[in-house]
Amino acid sequence: MDTFEKMLSVKEVAGRLGISRDSVARLIRNGALDAVRFPRMGGRCRNIGTRVGESEIENFKKRNSTKKR
Repeated sequence: MDTFEKMLSVKEVAGRLGISRDSVARLIRNGALDAVRFPRMGGRCRNIGTRVGESEIENFKKRNSTKKR
């Protein structure tokens, strides 16, 4: 990840990959996507924010693309 790279929320990553937020969370939990977790102020549920770098999304797409012949 680049120091000044744009970081996306789980919802934004799900939109870019065309999958559900639960699937993104599963990919992060299984180690298929690298993410940064940090404490967040306020909120009612678990106060942890998760962000994924744009370059990590592109790398994930390259690693998991299927090429048609």
